[in-house]
Amino acid sequence: MTSPSVCVAENLEVGSDGKLRLAPWSVPRNVVDVVARSSADTTKLTETITLPGILLIDRQVKWTNDSPVDHMIRAEITRRWRRWVTSNPNAVQFRDRWSSAITPVDTDPVEAAEPITSGILNGQTGSAGDIGTNSVAEPEPGKFWHWWGTNTTEEWLGPVAPGETIRLWYRQYVWTPPPFSDNANKNAPAHEAEAGYARIALWAFPAQGKLVTG
Repeated sequence: MTSPSVCVAENLEVGSDGKLRLAPWSVPRNVVDVVARSSADTTKLTETITLPGILLIDRQVKWTNDSPVDHMIRAEITRRWRRWVTSNPNAVQFRDRWSSAITPVDTDPVEAAEPITSGILNGQTGSAGDIGTNSVAEPEPGKFWHWWGTNTTEEWLGPVAPGETIRLWYRQYVWTPPPFSDNANKNAPAHEAEAGYARIALWAFPAQGKLVTG
């Protein structure tokens, strides 16, 4: 009796029942999906005029390519709606950034660079208001309530070869850009900042196979 030898592409596999089928890695996969919550939302935001500011969200994720083909990675960062309050004439601003690194096979882990928002950043939102002062140079009483809706930013990373690991590090901060008036709202400053959470997702998209196996 002769057993046939069958060659299959790297995105195919032969199951235990002897049938040819698509391999699990042959289609786009959601390989990381986490919710990173803010640990510093506050209704009493104080003067913070030095960057990067107050750290709200800090999360690292990783994925190791467990397939025989290269993958491109689509990183999706979804920021939950942000809410903040400013007092005349101060400002509040959120900033975020992420970084990534790929570790080759059989090497020491390569960590993603610390994502500091003092310079380069991936996103920002905030506002300021100034309705002037009274006759003795005190800021007029005034508070401003703001809301910015949920949004998603994506970035393509890779390729990640078989056995390699990709790491992504996300951070979000809030600060009060100078000049800061400590007698805002006619000596009753009131500032708030709420980020809630960010959702971090990595989608793996397979490359075409280069070899056949079997």
